[in-house]
Amino acid sequence: MVFHSGAFGYPAFMLAFLADLFAFPLLVLELAGGALGFSAEAFARAAASGEAQTAALVIAFLAGVSEMLGQSVILVINRVALYRFLASLAFTGASYVLTALAWALFAIAVSPLTRLGVLTPNEIAGVVGVVSLAFAPRLFGVFSIAPYFGLALGHVLEAWAMVLAVFGLHAGFGLPLAAALFCGGAGWAVSYVVRAYLGHLLAKPLGRVRVLVSGSPLDKTPQQIIDDMTRRLKPGSKA
Repeated sequence: MVFHSGAFGYPAFMLAFLADLFAFPLLVLELAGGALGFSAEAFARAAASGEAQTAALVIAFLAGVSEMLGQSVILVINRVALYRFLASLAFTGASYVLTALAWALFAIAVSPLTRLGVLTPNEIAGVVGVVSLAFAPRLFGVFSIAPYFGLALGHVLEAWAMVLAVFGLHAGFGLPLAAALFCGGAGWAVSYVVRAYLGHLLAKPLGRVRVLVSGSPLDKTPQQIIDDMTRRLKPGSKA
């Protein structure tokens, strides 16, 4: 069997495989950067391209991982097993993907209430892609561990994500700004209320799931995390 070699002597199929292997991470970075810069093209791709929609879901997942990294510092200090550490990151990343899905579904559900523009169930994949891409600012969620301004930073990132979702619906689907604001804002509000209600209703079982996955409820504020780290790092303290 004869393979055609590329410039460095590698078979052509191997070069193609390596190109595909690096293409997707580069797409994720490109879309995330575009979203942060309010690129209409990035959101248009997330609305229309299946590959871009998959990349957007990865961005939402990584946003959850980033935010959980701050909380997970205490797991490292406590020498929690690696599999629990990784499981806690994956658990939160998956919850962010589900949040993006809920946000998109509610945006579509409330869209008939406006006559300025309507999203249809046939566009669910595109809306999920746009909303997931709007999670790009929350890739900086790891910095929410910072004392004093960590909580405020979290609120800023949340607001930034909502603004991007509105912009994305406008840029990706051609909705008038008023319709995009209504659908994106209402979808966010309804999903937030539902999350808050379910979070309160399911607080105990969810807490048990977090403890089962990570060995900790992971419900500390940034200042509490810093205080725990300081206490455990003091000479003579128990690990």
